[in-house]
Formats: sequence, structure tokens, C-alpha cells
Amino acid sequence: MRFNLLLAALLIVFIIPNYAQNRFVAAQHQDFFDWFHERSQVEQLYTDRSTLHVFSEQVNVRAKPSTRAAVVTQLPLGWAVTNVAYRQDRIPRATINGYEDIWYHVRGVDTEGRLFEGYIWGAHIAKGWRETDLTRNGSSELVMLGVSGQSRQTPQDISAEIRIVQSNRLISQAMVPGLCVFEECSASPMLRVLQSRNIDGLTVIEASTMTIGCLTGIDKAFFYWNGQQLERVYQAEYTTQTEVYRRQFTVKPTESNTSTMQLCEYGGEDSQYNPTWNCKAVQVVPPAARPVVALQGALAGGQ
Repeated sequence: MRFNLLLAALLIVFIIPNYAQNRFVAAQHQDFFDWFHERSQVEQLYTDRSTLHVFSEQVNVRAKPSTRAAVVTQLPLGWAVTNVAYRQDRIPRATINGYEDIWYHVRGVDTEGRLFEGYIWGAHIAKGWRETDLTRNGSSELVMLGVSGQSRQTPQDISAEIRIVQSNRLISQAMVPGLCVFEECSASPMLRVLQSRNIDGLTVIEASTMTIGCLTGIDKAFFYWNGQQLERVYQAEYTTQTEVYRRQFTVKPTESNTSTMQLCEYGGEDSQYNPTWNCKAVQVVPPAARPVVALQGALAGGQ
């Protein structure tokens, strides 16, 4: 549904060029628009019978789209539910903790094996998700992008979160400052897991949004998965070329028999809108190979 609305906005650029100059700037981003929505999961958020995932712990499923309605059941983090698409124009919404989002009509089977049907508020549904074996243990983890669990105190207080779930258990999470993925923003979210073909151990998670409206907005944030947690390494607003965050990071190889690491930083985009990384090898000296004399001298000087 949202994809169709964005596409309609994009078409206005070509139909009414003078009006487009005053309101829409999306024409120059048409290729990226198509590329983005081929890879995002925004359509699944509104498609009947699509699979959605619970983004929070112990989420209440309500009998009606209201926080005062009876609780039908509770679902754990990462639990899969089936979307029941709305067939009328009016979709119920609610503002909770400062975030305005829709109520998703869902059905499924709960943890007790019981069939249920009810409503989940939108911030408790992941806006993007991928299954991948991040921990390299032979089984997949669920990587999800969603609304921050922190209360929104001011209009400028906007954040998303990436959560990594293993068997309905949270194993890592990271804030994405400034990334707006709740319904009020009218932004299309995208989550990708990118494995480098050239640098062993370089796994990056991208959390992005694209907005079509008075202005086109393209926000991207990249997180390096270091094997245990996510490290934010780059974030920018691409249409205004505003760099928000940048840092170098060390990539540890997945093969334990090598002592070479890579010092990397963001290097731009290729022709397919994928991030590139400038990396250089860093030789690590094993502890057993380090000189002992300097250590002995330091110990002697301390006596």
C-alpha cells in the first residue's frame, strides 16, 4: 500500500514538471527508488497473509485496536504472525510513548499452541527483518529493524533499533539515532545484511529509510558485526550529503589460524548503491612472540 503511494508521488514528478520543481525532488532518485523497494520489505507490512515478526518482549495481542481492549495472548520477541490486511480506507492508529503507528490486525498460533486473532500496535512489529547465520554456529539468527524502545520526549527525539534474536532470545541490539521507521514518518524502511567478498569477517548490517514527499530523504546507517555485538561505523543523509557519523573499525578474520586483521572505514557507494570499504591489513603480533626484555625492565623499575 505504501509502495503504491510512493510510486504515485514519484509519477507526479513526470506528469506535472513545474509543480514537481516546487514540491517533489524524486525524479533524480527514480533508479534508487526502484532498487530500494525491490530490496525492502515494506510491501509485506501491508500485504494480506504476509509474515510479520514481533519486535518486543511479551507483546500483548488485543481483542480490538485499543490499549484498553482485552488481551488475547502474549507473544515473545521474534515470534512470527500472519498479517490480516485492512480492506477499508481508515486504518486504526494510536500514539504510545510519543510514537504514532497503526494497529496491525494479525492471526497465528501462540506459544501454547492456541490459535488467536487480534491486534498488535505497530511499534511492536519489526519494520524489516532478515534471517542469517551471524554467529556462524550453523543456525540462523533473526535480525530485525524497528522502533526504539525508549520513550519519545520531543519531536526531534527519533531513533530506531536493530535487534538480533536467537531462539526468541535477544543476543544483541543497537540504537540507530535519527532513523525514523514508525508510521507517522511515512518512510519506507530497509534492512540488509551484507557479507564482503573481499574481506574475511566483514559483515555489515544496513538500516536505511527512503521518504517521498515535499522532499526526498535517503538515510543510511551501517553497523559492523564483530562477532558479539554491533558497532555503528557510518551514518549519513544522502540527498543532502550530510555525514552524521564515521569511525574506523577493526575487522577480525573468521579463520583463527591467521593473525592479520583489517582496519576499515566507509569508502562510499558503488554503482549498485552498495557500500564500499577502505581497508588495510594490520599485522597482529601474538603474545608469545613479543619481547620479554621490556616487560622485565618495567617490572624491575617498579620495585
